[in-house]
Amino acid sequence: MSSIVAGRFASVPEAEEVAQKLYARGFSVWDVSVMSVDPGGARAPGVLLAARAGGERREEVLAVLRDGGASECEQAEGQWESGQWSDFDPKRAPDLLDVPEGECWPVPGNHANDASRPAHAAPVAKEAVAEDSTGNEDPGSELEHYVDNQVASHN
Repeated sequence: MSSIVAGRFASVPEAEEVAQKLYARGFSVWDVSVMSVDPGGARAPGVLLAARAGGERREEVLAVLRDGGASECEQAEGQWESGQWSDFDPKRAPDLLDVPEGECWPVPGNHANDASRPAHAAPVAKEAVAEDSTGNEDPGSELEHYVDNQVASHN
């Protein structure tokens, strides 16, 4: 098993640019892999840059990924063969390193007791979904109500 650090990018050129930065730091082409992630799994679609890095090099890879604009940075243990994360499974939810704070809006059809967070759900301010509810189930109305209250309290 190898220690793997990965991050998601919107395009191949973005991921390749970050891969070049890793190569400049001494990583081999056998240690860095860029792959497309298709929709339908537990991850958002995009391009994943994965790097085999153990020990202190894990933090180095993570810093390069973050500086390069990676989202959903994760760590994993997996099989690394011939320069590829060979047992990568897009249906497996990533072990995210940068878990956003706040409540995530559920995807229609997900049950409230479902512990998995969909990859595309974005966090919202706790205050926007807390006690002072309008009773309306439309998230846009709840946010509008929160913003209106904030504006009124600052005027």
